[in-house]
Amino acid sequence: MDQINEVTIIGAGPAGIAAAIYLQRAELNPILMEKNEPGGLLRHAYLVENYPSFPEGISGCTLAEQFVKQLHMVGASITKSGVKHVHHHDDKFHIETDQGCLVSSTIIISTGTIPKKLEIPGSTSIEGTRLFYEPQSILLKENGVKKRILVIGGGDIAFDYTLTLLNWRHEVTIISRSKLTCLSLLQERVIKNGAVIHTICVPEEIVEHSEDILFRCRRNEHIEEIPFDFIVVACGRVPNISFLSSTLKKCFDTASDFPKTSLPGLYFAGDVIRGTHRQTGIAVGDGIHAAMMAEHYLRKRPVKP
Repeated sequence: MDQINEVTIIGAGPAGIAAAIYLQRAELNPILMEKNEPGGLLRHAYLVENYPSFPEGISGCTLAEQFVKQLHMVGASITKSGVKHVHHHDDKFHIETDQGCLVSSTIIISTGTIPKKLEIPGSTSIEGTRLFYEPQSILLKENGVKKRILVIGGGDIAFDYTLTLLNWRHEVTIISRSKLTCLSLLQERVIKNGAVIHTICVPEEIVEHSEDILFRCRRNEHIEEIPFDFIVVACGRVPNISFLSSTLKKCFDTASDFPKTSLPGLYFAGDVIRGTHRQTGIAVGDGIHAAMMAEHYLRKRPVKP
């Protein structure tokens, strides 16, 4: 028989962890599910400077570890499992995972976002070997040797990734197809630390040439070729909701009063629902808000005879 649970949280980033801490203290014993390392995108942040209590800033990885430590201190834990499919039937949420199925009265979706793919000729063949969507993957490939790295993107995440790579002593070039949208202070920092920035530079293709791999882009009506060892892509993100049934996706698409949705017991929290407003503080607040709504729903629901 499927396991039945009061609250299931999918995704152990800041929103999911904050929700789990609240619900554990409310004695609702939530199941918090995460297939990767807890912390989500926060783990890749070079320096978090806008989260209260850390006036000098704190690395994203360290802050994520603090969240997990507090989660464990209140008695909650993380179930290491990927979620394959979620649907709603008979007033319950049915969750298919790597380890089997469970049924939950309420569910909080805090699965964050996934990166948009770089879709140019030649990119698919090097994905996972030379092309990545977060800088930590390069640690497994570069063996402590200085590398030429291209970062594709012009927003805060691209520049944050660049700071991480510069801190590892790599040579970094930023390619942005439009004007920069990052904070000015991030731009100042990467320039000060030696990064090169090319704007209004449209990616065309990736080609192998002799011993180099070349990134071809169009700039000022001219084609330029930039040799590289690795590419890190940071050109936008989309909600991570592919595992939801069509009915639940409709609830996501029409959610205007989130964390609450039109379906009782279904809540969205954090980056998954926030569009471009991706901040750790917002995600934490969303998680707590969703948890409070879930608790209220469970306490007030009519008891079936």
